[in-house]
Amino acid sequence: MTRSINSHRSPYLLPGWRAMWNSGRIPLLYGLLTLTAMAGGCQRGPTWDLAPVEGTVTKDGQPLTGIEVTFMPEIDAGAQGSPPAQGTTDKAGHYRLRNHNGDEGAVVGKYRVVLKRAGGQMLPELSQLLPEMAKRLEKQQKPAGDAPQLPASYERFDKTPLRVEVRSGEQIIDLEVK
Repeated sequence: MTRSINSHRSPYLLPGWRAMWNSGRIPLLYGLLTLTAMAGGCQRGPTWDLAPVEGTVTKDGQPLTGIEVTFMPEIDAGAQGSPPAQGTTDKAGHYRLRNHNGDEGAVVGKYRVVLKRAGGQMLPELSQLLPEMAKRLEKQQKPAGDAPQLPASYERFDKTPLRVEVRSGEQIIDLEVK
């Protein structure tokens, strides 16, 4: 048994509905509701007290290049609960911190600084790769022979000897690896 559309029961075919649609009231209402929903979900900038931080990472007076510098908030300090800040050193060993939102700087507070070679994580197991790919990856991940090595303790939050305090205002925090 086929059913036909009954204009008396379908709300889309009622004369009052059609009049409201044609007058623009319904599209205006939908538009206002959409704008309200979008405005409520927008982020209105950083909610943290950020301070621009930059500096140089060196070992024995030589700049360290390609080092990922991460400021991790101290658990029992003012920066607790704040996002970590991160930067990577260039050829001169210079870094500039950004937080997870891409905003420049770090939240004011105390930090432990973790240093790692940029891209130092192994992607797949080398044994699972073709031999020529494994050799290429090993070469890329090895620092140059004359590049200073990072001690393993600097790569771990619980063992790093680097502690810093970020204060309000722009600052330069140079880091010396021993």
